[in-house]
Amino acid sequence: MSPDVVRAMSLDLFFDYLGVRLDGDKAEGRRLVVNWVFSDVGRRYVLNLENCALTYLADRQRDGADATVTLDRTVLDSIVLREVTLADAVQRGLVRVQGDPARVVELFDLLDDFTLMFEVVEPKRPRAAPGPPGS
Repeated sequence: MSPDVVRAMSLDLFFDYLGVRLDGDKAEGRRLVVNWVFSDVGRRYVLNLENCALTYLADRQRDGADATVTLDRTVLDSIVLREVTLADAVQRGLVRVQGDPARVVELFDLLDDFTLMFEVVEPKRPRAAPGPPGS
């Protein structure tokens, strides 16, 4: 994704985008709950993986979540754009993870990368003309 698109996405749209990127085959049989706290914009989310589907609720947190991730929105953008890794952001103090950090890594490992540009309709190709009889 282009940096402009990532930075323009609302947090709700961002979590929808994660749901689209979830690799259902990899997610088979897995369950996890991650609370997200965006300290710079005052927003909270709870992200739930269950039945090969990723869902979220805005302005909520779940007691007993596998992990709670606290960060600024700009740091999330940098992680998504692969300008910084999650581990590096944690080490530099840009991200704080309470609970099991391996569960957050697991979440990102379940996401698929795909090409955004593809032919929606492929043009009809002309058939090759038949050769002369007996050839």
